[in-house]
Amino acid sequence: MNENQTGLRRLALALSFSVGLLSLSQEILWVRLLSFGQQGRPQAFAIVLAAFLLGISIGAVVGRRICANSPAVLASAARALCWAAALDLVALQLMAPLLGNSPIRLAGLVLMIAVTAGAKGVLFPIVHHLGSATAEADLGRSVSRVYLANVMGSALGPLITGFWLLDVLRVESVWALVCGATALLGLLTLAATPQRRVSWFAMPAALLALGLVLVVHPLVVIDKVAEPWQGDAPLAHLIQNKHGILHVTHGDDSDTTYGGNAYDGRINVDMAQNSNGLDRAYLMALLHNKPRRVLVIGLSTGAWTEVILGFPGVEQVDVVEINPGYREMISRYPAVAPLLSDPRVRLHIDDGRRWLRAHPQAQYDLIFQNTTFHWRAYTTLLLSHEYLSELGRHLAPGGVAAMNTTSSRDAYATALAVFPHVIRYGNFAYMSAAALQRRPDAEAVLRACRTGGKPSFGEALFTKPHVAWKLLNEPLQPAAEYLQANAGAVPPMVITDLNMISEYRHGQPPLFGLLAPLLPPTP
Repeated sequence: MNENQTGLRRLALALSFSVGLLSLSQEILWVRLLSFGQQGRPQAFAIVLAAFLLGISIGAVVGRRICANSPAVLASAARALCWAAALDLVALQLMAPLLGNSPIRLAGLVLMIAVTAGAKGVLFPIVHHLGSATAEADLGRSVSRVYLANVMGSALGPLITGFWLLDVLRVESVWALVCGATALLGLLTLAATPQRRVSWFAMPAALLALGLVLVVHPLVVIDKVAEPWQGDAPLAHLIQNKHGILHVTHGDDSDTTYGGNAYDGRINVDMAQNSNGLDRAYLMALLHNKPRRVLVIGLSTGAWTEVILGFPGVEQVDVVEINPGYREMISRYPAVAPLLSDPRVRLHIDDGRRWLRAHPQAQYDLIFQNTTFHWRAYTTLLLSHEYLSELGRHLAPGGVAAMNTTSSRDAYATALAVFPHVIRYGNFAYMSAAALQRRPDAEAVLRACRTGGKPSFGEALFTKPHVAWKLLNEPLQPAAEYLQANAGAVPPMVITDLNMISEYRHGQPPLFGLLAPLLPPTP
């Protein structure tokens, strides 16, 4: 093997590794963007994967034809990389209008995913062509090395992007970084071409893409997608990290928080307004005779934890939250910021299920979770039979657990499959091994509740039909009775870690109605 062939094969290995890294990094970014645009629908990953594989397949066909017909394959590879960078830049400009909630926009986004993936997929057969030995005895080994380099890059890309870059940069900035790296790789490949000549459009395209990315690329994709969901409400805060995207919009009476572009709660603890539905939290104080230790799964806006701290007799509150961005957001709001410095609060940045398994001896009088919409990705992990059984093992005798069902009949059915006593108030399920009823001194408990050092309920709120009166007088409906009264076309099912029915069977249609005729009926 001569020196030129050795150098070419090394270059092919480097290209194979780099393109794998950049392609899979971009796939991670597409999943983040599409999931945000679709409010966390579980089908987002499948849609991206299908579009990505389609694009790579088409790109590979184009690359194979280049290998068969081009007299200068390396120069063609350089041009392909330059154009891939240019297409990435175009995609960055078109993302915001295409990340909306409509079938037409989704179709356009799928096409754009396929195009950007295909532009890099062109390189896959080219690098094998460049890196393969001409001698039959060494052919298999050389092909394997090129393939291994691609696999290594493809494995490293998601790790670097998903666990590091997205934790320190905005998703748009990471996209721009991938775009710039692709352009730079194209320029370096151009410099390595033996002919030292390229088509007139390759160099300007690469330089334009690289220049725009490094100098004037826009960083407002998420901002533009976040705002339309809220109508005219202006964007107040935006926090991005590897765990997700949080944003807050200004409101007349309180600011509203969104996690992954889906409603997450209001930053308001004023029970005269009760815009946050906090009466569902206060009911917990009436269902246990002496709650001292409380576990909160999911910090979110912090409003729920703040009012729980005002329950009479509460001595310790463990809060498990997977996204540290909420802590940063809460620190900006005086109404909820005090919980971060309250000595009774222990905030654990961790996954809820993992934390529960790691602390099998922890026992609580109250366990509370204001669960997100049941149809969102991964919500099964907080609604399933297995998870609720784990919660039950952490309840002290007489303890009560509460979760937001978001009106899912399956969630109520699952609660009844785990706990002998389940009642419904609002859209919450309250679960216990003991009978659930209001304590005899319920009114005195409500009057003793404090928020910010002041009574949580003014005197007027104890009169009919205000919120304190409702907490003391509205019937607590057994969950079994609720399910019987709200029988649907499909009987409710018990949610498990394996069937994930809350997300896939009874969740939102994946293409906003386009595939609805193919889906089973919903309850």
